[in-house]
Amino acid sequence: MSRTARWTAGVVAAGWLAAGFGGIAAGADLHQISIARESFTFAPQALSIQVGDRVKWTNHDGQLHMVVTAKPGSDGRELEIYSRLNPDESFEHQFDTPAAYYYYCAIHFQMWGIISVNP
Repeated sequence: MSRTARWTAGVVAAGWLAAGFGGIAAGADLHQISIARESFTFAPQALSIQVGDRVKWTNHDGQLHMVVTAKPGSDGRELEIYSRLNPDESFEHQFDTPAAYYYYCAIHFQMWGIISVNP
């Protein structure tokens, strides 16, 4: 195999490994957000993560909640996340675009938070 072919194969393999298996970036983290029992809050309310990280919302409350956020730059017209969470259910989302994502419960508007996705 020529030096160029070996170099090309190495670059392709490195890119494949950096992208991670199954499409999740190598070193991606899973962050937890809880819907607290009877307090109608998201905890933590503010979260800073890296591109490729996942966020998991878990409803520890006895009531239905709906997690909603708009796609950045869509002026609220395009939804990025929309998930209905019954008691004791969870939902995960991977964030692939750097932006500030404001999210809220579509049933209880006093429940809101922000996720800052950093490059």
